[in-house]
Amino acid sequence: MSPNRNRSPSALPAAQQGFLLPVAMFIVVVMGLAALALWRTTSQSSVASVQELLTVQALYAAESGLQSGLSELFYPSASSRPAVDSRCTSLSQSLDFSGISGLNLCSSEVSCELLEPGIYRVEASGACGTGATRAVRELRVQARF
Repeated sequence: MSPNRNRSPSALPAAQQGFLLPVAMFIVVVMGLAALALWRTTSQSSVASVQELLTVQALYAAESGLQSGLSELFYPSASSRPAVDSRCTSLSQSLDFSGISGLNLCSSEVSCELLEPGIYRVEASGACGTGATRAVRELRVQARF
């Protein structure tokens, strides 16, 4: 008796051929989709963290612009209200923070509006970044003589 006669037909190599191919394809496809999902999540997370950093920097640029505008408005002398009123109407600053650590590639635009004699609205817009990763923040403050 030959040893092959006792085997069932399903146990023959020809009947088992190709069984691992669908399993391997399934594993490759599932692992590929998992890797794609992980890559997409990671890239979105890194863009969001860069955008958050730029937003905070734009806030600081706007705040620095406000401080500069108020300093220009009230100093070196705030002894007469008409002089401060005159400085407010002519106040228009563009500040460039390039080269400054923490505010590199940031700028600020500052303006002043005379609401009433002795009451001023100083506005500053801070912008950081370029292109798709750009953040802009605006701040307003009212000051009184």
